[in-house]
Amino acid sequence: MLRGLVVAIGISCIVAATFIAAQSWFVALEVGIFGALILIGTIFEKHYHTRRAAGKDWQTTSERFVDPTSGKLIEVRYNPKTGERAYVDAGPCHPEPVEG
Repeated sequence: MLRGLVVAIGISCIVAATFIAAQSWFVALEVGIFGALILIGTIFEKHYHTRRAAGKDWQTTSERFVDPTSGKLIEVRYNPKTGERAYVDAGPCHPEPVEG
């Protein structure tokens, strides 16, 4: 939802730049570039993606965290040959039992 709002703001800036261009090309250029940067940054945003990282080159690290969007437990794997890190779905997150 937030991503859609940011894309809408970027498109609005580009549309506004076309209307401003008749009065002030410099301001239109600034607003248009701002809108384009917002769109490009949002569309090509790199966010961790869960994927398979199998094979003898991948090592499991001790890093694990709960993905706030899906609620799943994510495990981090590392490939020492390439330096690449992979975020792998480790299954549903089960809360720790509370002893009392």
